[in-house]
Amino acid sequence: MDPLKDIEPQWRTLVVAAVALAYPVGITGFELGAYGEIFFDNKFSAWITVTATLIVLVLVPRKKREGLNVQIWILAIPSLWLLGRFAIGLSSPSDVVHPLIFVGGAVSFALCVPYAIYLIVRIANPDLPDLRDTRLRIILALIAITFFGAGYGIGLRNELLQTCEELEVHDEELPAHCLDNGNSTDSQSK
Repeated sequence: MDPLKDIEPQWRTLVVAAVALAYPVGITGFELGAYGEIFFDNKFSAWITVTATLIVLVLVPRKKREGLNVQIWILAIPSLWLLGRFAIGLSSPSDVVHPLIFVGGAVSFALCVPYAIYLIVRIANPDLPDLRDTRLRIILALIAITFFGAGYGIGLRNELLQTCEELEVHDEELPAHCLDNGNSTDSQSK
């Protein structure tokens, strides 16, 4: 007898959602803890994931995608953010524009990626039920908060887990403690 077959469908959905959210939430927390920002490569990865989902939804025949307008606009947010980044280019953003770009990137990552993952799962397997049970939604939120908090805490105190030399060998961005203490052979951030 396989005990996994007896797991209720809503709990299966919770597992899929929790696993899909764990990485982006944890890595975001780590980057904010260690560096005080989300790196462009992760924002760009978010854009790729969300935009691929957007393209598929736009390509669905018009009659079949009725009622998906809100989803399409939500999935367009990262593209609008990326266009804003291109529009600014190499110029120095003003004190007003810079926070807007940051918020756009944060919304793209925090809202649109989980939503795109949800849509991908629902499109791929429409038989999966929604998480209608409030208890399961709370559990999912607590899992996301836990991974964000763990990532942030680990990032904040990353010197306890990684040496500056390990980060340099792996060609990773160096956190402030590596640059401030002269532990780096390269005084510039990579």
